[in-house]
Amino acid sequence: MKSAIPHLRIVVAASALAILGYAGFSIWVVGWSTDAAMRGDVIGTWKSFAVAAFTFWIGSSSGGKAAPESKGDNP
Repeated sequence: MKSAIPHLRIVVAASALAILGYAGFSIWVVGWSTDAAMRGDVIGTWKSFAVAAFTFWIGSSSGGKAAPESKGDNP
């Protein structure tokens, strides 16, 4: 069994392309669009993305660090 993520470069490139594309769209919406609802949706999406990234960071940095308090806690 391989320990590496298959096609990691493709996954990273596709994710970066999606974020950059949405960033470009966001700049247009906030800078030149007059639709207040669309502006709010775009800003809300970036806020949700920030919360998700922070949550992922907290979860991944603390993952596996919890130690059982006694030998009986770990089956």
